[in-house]
Amino acid sequence: MKHTHTFLAMVFIAGLSVQKLNAQWRGKHHKFERIDTVISIPKGSQSLLSLSGEDVFVRLVLPGIDIQYESWWDYDRENWKNRKKPQNIEYFEQHDHGTLRRLNFEFGFISFLHRGRFPSSKDLYQVNPIASNFVGIRWNHVTHIDEDFYIDWGGGLTWYNYKFENAATRLETAGGLVKFVEDRTIKSAIKSKLKVTWLNFTFIPMFDFGHGKRVVRASRDGFEQIAFSKRRGFRIGLGPYLGLRLGNKAKYVFRDADGRKKVKDKGSFYLNQMHYGLRLQIGINRFDMFVNYDFSKLFEQGRGPALNPVSIGIIL
Repeated sequence: MKHTHTFLAMVFIAGLSVQKLNAQWRGKHHKFERIDTVISIPKGSQSLLSLSGEDVFVRLVLPGIDIQYESWWDYDRENWKNRKKPQNIEYFEQHDHGTLRRLNFEFGFISFLHRGRFPSSKDLYQVNPIASNFVGIRWNHVTHIDEDFYIDWGGGLTWYNYKFENAATRLETAGGLVKFVEDRTIKSAIKSKLKVTWLNFTFIPMFDFGHGKRVVRASRDGFEQIAFSKRRGFRIGLGPYLGLRLGNKAKYVFRDADGRKKVKDKGSFYLNQMHYGLRLQIGINRFDMFVNYDFSKLFEQGRGPALNPVSIGIIL
């Protein structure tokens, strides 16, 4: 019967495993034996995995389910919680064995630099600093090279929304050029914006001074307890990005003698088909932010003003 319970408990736990790994967990000064399968315990104050020699105690708490398995009878969870600080605490890297994947959302604000400076109020391409935003969705990968260094890379869609400060600003193309002009024929200008959609790819080498998300192994009097530490510390990286333009459109909202009107213009406006630049990425604890600077110009060479997009935002 005991062996039957053991088998059923291990089958249940294996079903909750996130992935099978072939890994060598290592710390800065320690090496640990190879682990072929990692069992992930659901995050929560009630779930627990503890080891002692050849024995094991597992408790899984899920909505409506509370399963416990133990192979020694004198284990007392409350006594463990009330023990003094463990005599030995070791930290070792959880994710230095491969690549992690997740879906990231990005949001920020965007503007232009024209010959190294931000536009002034006399420039019709000056944007509203709050209403002009950067929105992105990225399938992100984190590949660990070492416990203090990893590559943050991936691809996704980004939308650059430039809302011009002067709501009467219009983009016109004539003679192979794009010009920003002010429409004085309308009664009341409400909105003028240019939206550009990009398929972007990023490759950011990152230095992690907090050693990423770690596994903590604490031992005292022959007992061991394993838990995951929170993501803490400072990280910083700088790397390139490259994008392919998928679409764009200008949108004008105004009021004339016939009432409120909305006009959309999907002309090319001589926008560059590709863009590229550098991305600075900074994180501390669970907070991450970025700064993007386009080395490429928004418009084709000689077709319009020399505008370099720049954006700043956060990663969710």
